[in-house]
Amino acid sequence: MEPTRASAAWTIGLMMVPLTALRAQQGGTPPTPTTSTQPTTQDVQQRLDRLEQQHQEEIEDLREELDRLEQEVAAASARAQAPAQQSPSVFNPAITVFGNFLGRLDDRPVYVDDDPAQARIDDTFRLREAEIDLRSAIDPWADGVLIASFESETPGDFDAGIEEGYVLLKKLPVLDSAPGGLKIKAGRFRPAFGRFNSIHLHDLPQVTYPRTVQTFLGPEGFAADGLSGQFFLPSPSDRDVFDATLEVFDGGEIAVSPDPDATNVNALGHVKWFRDLAPGHDVEVGASLWSSLAENELYGLDATYRWKPFEAGEWKSFLLGAEIFASSLDDGVHDDHPDGWDVWSQYQLSKNLYVGARYGQADDLDDQSLVTQTVGAFVTYYTTEFLRFRVGVEHSESDVPELDELDTAYLELNFVYGSHPVEPYWVNR
Repeated sequence: MEPTRASAAWTIGLMMVPLTALRAQQGGTPPTPTTSTQPTTQDVQQRLDRLEQQHQEEIEDLREELDRLEQEVAAASARAQAPAQQSPSVFNPAITVFGNFLGRLDDRPVYVDDDPAQARIDDTFRLREAEIDLRSAIDPWADGVLIASFESETPGDFDAGIEEGYVLLKKLPVLDSAPGGLKIKAGRFRPAFGRFNSIHLHDLPQVTYPRTVQTFLGPEGFAADGLSGQFFLPSPSDRDVFDATLEVFDGGEIAVSPDPDATNVNALGHVKWFRDLAPGHDVEVGASLWSSLAENELYGLDATYRWKPFEAGEWKSFLLGAEIFASSLDDGVHDDHPDGWDVWSQYQLSKNLYVGARYGQADDLDDQSLVTQTVGAFVTYYTTEFLRFRVGVEHSESDVPELDELDTAYLELNFVYGSHPVEPYWVNR
């Protein structure tokens, strides 16, 4: 039982009686206690009052918390007993819309595909691309992806097409599980050649695809119809991840194809190694091989290093990447062995601000003695993953007259709405 205020005061009074009597026997007057050396009865009483009030408040808080927990338990029990309610939109695909707006300012005429016989595109504004991305689970075995694109090479003129459209099989009917984490794509997709081809225009860390990608794969890379299988390979340690991709698809789409209208089957293999070097440091290396299964072959090697500190609140990162292309073309249309390479980097200054640079050079496919070199710098600001601003400048020197001494300034705006998209690899938030 807790002592009452009255009993506590009575106890203190009794303790003071012997001291008072002793002072009286000595003929002296007991000194008056001072607040500086000893608490008075009034001080003790006030302290007891405060402690009792605090105790009562704590009890009330505990009672309120107990009531709240009892209500939550009752609500959870009611939900568990209620029949499951299915959302009316559960069978609808997640929809995302991507828009890419580009403005450019050039110091000389620029033509579509660098061909003076085509339309001029220097000093223009245009909605360069719009994509409608639809994704949904088909059933426990497969997912579906469909990406419709509307592309513009000149302001106001759009070509509609299917950028990607495939079913992703996560396991096969005859197997209980996918060996090696096998995932199979069937349909139209962007083949896994190199670092950038599988990345869509709106997710690039620069305004345009690197010079090597434009030369050997296509102005915006390439997509094809066929089959793709991706699976994991044995790894020597838990700090390493190896995976491989094998693909077969119709020919004609890639820039080094001997015939744009070719219907022969092409094959592609890609192996990727990811290594966790140390906390905040990792590297990814890939090797690619494309073959027309006849006279043409294209080889690629790419590497990307990333630094991202783990400290909370550190909005810093650094990326450094490089890619090499080499070819063996024996189709009588292209030169025998054109090649090229590019290197790029990006540094994150703050949560939303990034700066980057790029250099690349590539031989002309028809005459490998004609070399084009391009250097550029870019500043990117991400308000969120839904809205991205970028400005950049590029300078080209080339043995091709239309590209030599060309200076261009860019203004790019990417906007996204709809289902929440995955942020690009280089955002590093």
